Amino acid sequence: MNIAIYVSCFVAFISFLLASLAIARVAKFYKAVQGLDWEAVATLLGDVATVKRSITRLNGRLNGMDSPKYDVEQEVMRAMSQPAPQKPRGG
Repeated sequence: MNIAIYVSCFVAFISFLLASLAIARVAKFYKAVQGLDWEAVATLLGDVATVKRSITRLNGRLNGMDSPKYDVEQEVMRAMSQPAPQKPRGG
């Protein structure tokens, strides 16, 4: 029976600590956004969209770097192996 009392006190103490932590985080968030108006929010959203577009472009460029490269030597060998077309000689 004593164990149940100790366990319940421990759980109550832990829940009190977690609630205090949550209250502190909410107060910190409230202080951070207190001076924020709708115009500032719209500006921030535009900035986020711009950053997303630039990241998308950068990812596209980086993915293009992994694509198969054009092999110049193979193209030269193929061109050299084909016979050259003969020019018609007029007379």
